[in-house]
Amino acid sequence: MEPRFRIKLYVEDIEKSLSFYEHIIGLKLYRRSEQFGRFNHDCFSLLIGLRSSLDETHYFNRHGKGNGLEIIIAVSSLEEVYKRCVANKYSIETEIEDYSWGMSGFNIIDPDGYFLRITSETIV
Repeated sequence: MEPRFRIKLYVEDIEKSLSFYEHIIGLKLYRRSEQFGRFNHDCFSLLIGLRSSLDETHYFNRHGKGNGLEIIIAVSSLEEVYKRCVANKYSIETEIEDYSWGMSGFNIIDPDGYFLRITSETIV
């Protein structure tokens, strides 16, 4: 069995975050409820949960979230995702660039401040 990788992000506004990952980044929403959403992509799952669902003693409520974390999402159409980000006025941290390992990508900040690297799926 192939390894599965899951990341869960806690967000303030679930509708805004689900819309961002589905309509801007282009991930397919697999399942959702009032306080939770899940995107599946190859052997990766991105889970989105409401931050308000966390108990007040939870680590994130005591120490913050996301510092030192970079989420890398490989997409089939890098230019299209980039154009949607710009058109919807999301904060681009780094413009599209070619990497020394043969791929291209850019960095963006999601609606809750998470740092994302959006890359091409294959070597250019």
